[in-house]
Amino acid sequence: MFRFILFVNLIVVLGSFTTADDNAKALALLRGVEKERLKYDRFHIRYEEHRAESAQTSEQIVDFDRGKIRKEHLPGKSFAGKKSILLEDVVYSMTSYDDDHVAIVPHQSTIAFGAGIYDPRLLGLTDMMMHDKDVSACLLYKTRGNFSVSREDMGDRSVFVVECRDGEENGLAHFKLYIEEPGFLLVRLSVLSLRDKIQIDNEYSEKNFLPFPTKTHIYRVATQDGKEVVEFDRHITVKDVQIKKSFPPETFTLAGLNPPLNSDVVDYRISRRLGYWDGEKLVDDPVSVSAQELRELMKPAQRGWGNVLFTGIGIVLILWGLYLAIKKRLAQ
Repeated sequence: MFRFILFVNLIVVLGSFTTADDNAKALALLRGVEKERLKYDRFHIRYEEHRAESAQTSEQIVDFDRGKIRKEHLPGKSFAGKKSILLEDVVYSMTSYDDDHVAIVPHQSTIAFGAGIYDPRLLGLTDMMMHDKDVSACLLYKTRGNFSVSREDMGDRSVFVVECRDGEENGLAHFKLYIEEPGFLLVRLSVLSLRDKIQIDNEYSEKNFLPFPTKTHIYRVATQDGKEVVEFDRHITVKDVQIKKSFPPETFTLAGLNPPLNSDVVDYRISRRLGYWDGEKLVDDPVSVSAQELRELMKPAQRGWGNVLFTGIGIVLILWGLYLAIKKRLAQ
């Protein structure tokens, strides 16, 4: 009996050592992925997102500067487009279908969540990319434990697989993160629960874009009334990545949204209109059309009309001078 108890205790102790060892390996891998994803905190990125479930394609441009985000969804055949700026606890939002109105809203408002703005370093780490999520939240290690680590072949390469399982309170979710090392590249994330099946596959074929994946495929299926329904079927393709040293100071201001003349700007946090955009600043009253035309003429760098105007004036003066010279000669 004593030997049996000793044997059981030995198994428990060895098991606890194994669990601790796996947790240490998992934390090293997950933190390695996080470190790579946070390598740059000032960059410009452009990517295309195709949503098969709604037949929409949108090209998106993001300027990111240490947490400040300016994002533009370019309008297309199936997407109206919108512009947003995130500054710590406030969001500026302007949609193309209401592009003469800029809403300033709290970080946790419905409009902020619908603005489609998020940290691009989340690409390929989660299916639900929102502005209140960060990289560490997607990598689980701060909120979950009891990880296991194994190796698995994916094509011609061997990757680490970090796994963890939730309890009933989280729908018995089973997470598997496939990490390629060296590089700490998350090549696949799968989640299986009572409600959903999620798989995210990442490709890193363009090394100049690292740590961002070149391509990401997000596939999410929900179980409803015993049937599987595709909720997400999305392909994200990164087109360009530029690491920046700085951005122009107006990038993360109202000027960075480039709202149309006379757009009204409303701060919904205090339920108050702050003014109208005159092209450079907020003013109390809308600007007249004639003032707009004058302003455009005063900006030759934008449309080139100033150069045309000065050239035209120069030609007129030359012709006038020739006319006077000919007239004077004839009079003699």
